[in-house]
Formats: sequence, structure tokens, C-alpha cells
Amino acid sequence: MNTQQTIKELYRKVRVMKSKNIVLTLVVCVIVLAMVGYNYCYSKGSDKQTQKNATELEGINLKVEMLTKEVEDLKTDLNALKSGGKDYAKQTEPKQSGAGLKVAVVSIPKIFQGCKKGISYKKEAIAEQDRIVAELDKLSKEIEAERAGLKTLKEDSSDYMVLAKGLFEKQANYQARQEFYKQQMELKDKLWTKEIYQDILRIASEIAKEKGLDLVIREDGVDFSETNSSELGLAMRVQKVLYSGGCLDVTDEITARLDAEK
Repeated sequence: MNTQQTIKELYRKVRVMKSKNIVLTLVVCVIVLAMVGYNYCYSKGSDKQTQKNATELEGINLKVEMLTKEVEDLKTDLNALKSGGKDYAKQTEPKQSGAGLKVAVVSIPKIFQGCKKGISYKKEAIAEQDRIVAELDKLSKEIEAERAGLKTLKEDSSDYMVLAKGLFEKQANYQARQEFYKQQMELKDKLWTKEIYQDILRIASEIAKEKGLDLVIREDGVDFSETNSSELGLAMRVQKVLYSGGCLDVTDEITARLDAEK
């Protein structure tokens, strides 16, 4: 609630309290007049009735005094608000308690590159890629040799047609193998990445519960010396945490637990 709203609210309360005070005052006056008339007309009434009337009057007077005090308190607050301005408004705002969130950060690329499973998979992927490259390179050389031999034959000869058919088949086979190996490697990378990432999420959750952490945020550094413009643009879109000074880094702990698992 800002200062202007607070002033309006205090004014409203003052008006309400004044209205209540006036009403009670009128009620007291009516009761007093009624009691005077009653005593005058029925001076011989019972002592119990007189005592009851006195008690009711005393209670009403007490309520009037309480309302009057509340009105005065509201006036005091209103004056303080006018003189104090924003400082008074700050005093009326509720204070937030708590020491804040406990946050940790983790570098996902560092885990993928540094964990034992990551290193092992990288070696296997490189070996598989070298095998595929060698296979396709051999097939490519065979295609080039047959293409060179085809040029030595006449196009209307039977030998030319036989060699051309075999050449077209090898070219189609070469293209099919290229596409197959590409999709195969992408699928392997996807499945392996998914498996490791799920392990990272699980271990991060375990560490957070053990250490009483509220958040574990991904923080990935950017190597500007080896980053081209497209990679830099991707990093700027993906990287969410720009500064995490003072936050606990659980990257190494997650890596160690990941390596310890079979």
C-alpha cells in the first residue's frame, strides 16, 4: 500500500470512528433523558431498576471513551503520515523474514566432458567414426576408379552399359550408407546424452536434499577463444545464469558420484 492509499484509509477510519462516536453520544443523551423522565414520573420505582439503568449508562460511557481514544490515535497516525511521508509508509509495510534461498550451480558440459562415461563414449565414437570414414573412403575410391574406366569405353558398347550399371549401384550404395551412418550416430548420441542427463538430474536432486538446497541451476561457461558467431549466439540464448558469486558449485561432486556408479 503506497502513501496516498494509506492516507485515504486513515481518513476513512477517522470518519467511521467519528460517526460511531456521534451515534453513541446521541444514544447516551437519549438514555439519560429517558432515565431522568423515568425517575421524575416514577420516583417510587424499585432500586434494582435504578441500579440497572446506572450500569447500562456506565457501559455506554466506557464505549464512548474507547471510541474517542481510537479517533485520537487515528488522528495521531494521520499527522505522522503527513509529516513522515515515505518513511512512515515503509514502517507500515510488513517485514519479510527468512535468510533467502540456498542456491547451487552446476556445469552440464563440464560433467559430460569430464566424467568417465563421457570420456569412454567419446573414444568409442571416434573409433566408430574412423571405421565409417575408412569404409566410405574405400567405396569412394572404387567409384572413382570405375568412373575413370567408363570414360575409356564407347557409350554404345555392351561393356559400357555393364560398367555403368555397376557404377550407378555403387553410387547409390555410397549415398545410402552415408545417410544410414549419419542417422545411426545421431541416434546413439541422443540415447547416450539422455541417459547421462537423467543420471545428472537424479544425482543433483539427491545432493540438493542432502545439503538442504532450494535450487540447483545450470551454469555453462563460454569459451570465447573457440566459439564462432553461430555458437556464440546459441550460448547467449541458452545461458541463463550470468553471475553466481557465492553459490555452491556441485559440478565436481556430481561428476564423482556419476563415476562411482557402475
